[in-house]
Amino acid sequence: MRPLLLFLALIATGFALESPLGLPTTLNDVYIPGKKVEPIPRKDFSSSIVVRILDIKPAADGFRYNFSLYGLDPGTHSLKDYLQYIHDKSPVTQLTQNLTITTVKPLDTLPAPEKITHNSPPKLGGYRLLIITLGVLWFLILLAILFYKKKNTEVREIPKKEPTLKERLIPLVLAAAKNDLDDQERATLERLILGHWKEQLPEKSLAELRQHPESSPLLLQLENWLHSPNPSINQLQISTLLAPYGK
Repeated sequence: MRPLLLFLALIATGFALESPLGLPTTLNDVYIPGKKVEPIPRKDFSSSIVVRILDIKPAADGFRYNFSLYGLDPGTHSLKDYLQYIHDKSPVTQLTQNLTITTVKPLDTLPAPEKITHNSPPKLGGYRLLIITLGVLWFLILLAILFYKKKNTEVREIPKKEPTLKERLIPLVLAAAKNDLDDQERATLERLILGHWKEQLPEKSLAELRQHPESSPLLLQLENWLHSPNPSINQLQISTLLAPYGK
């Protein structure tokens, strides 16, 4: 039975296949008896054809193979010279299939030229429009930042309200009542009081101010505190003395 199968395989694979130089071709359903085969590895670029196995199917006492063949040199080449058994790397001798590489490609096998299609050119100006748009956005962001900084600066630059004469006198008079004034603070207190009354009553002398109904209470009380300090005095009592000096 096995010699008969081998004979049929040799008859089935005994014809030559033609393929144009440099173009791949396929060889399907090639029966090879025995164990699996593989392409002999190419050690250099002197090989005339390149063999690749596409598919392997089990068959009686062997396997059927689908090959992809790529011819590099014109002429007739035996497929068995490019195959070997996987298990012992021995050559395949039962295969008589040949591949003839031709240098002229038949006209009916040439690929049809691609159909020329009309492609609309890309719209011009897209890059310029993008640049303009980004520039406008950048300018708007810059304006927003400048406006925000200016607004915050204006808020921060609100001038502080200057203290009134009465507000400046309160801590000094409280310290004078407790006899806690130093020389500089005492001079400041006298300057503020006398300066105020020189504006209000420019024709009055210091002696007359000590007798005037508005200016005399604080002046006399300050003189009294020099000899008899009052540590328990509070701001409300001071405010009464400072009523003539504004709010």
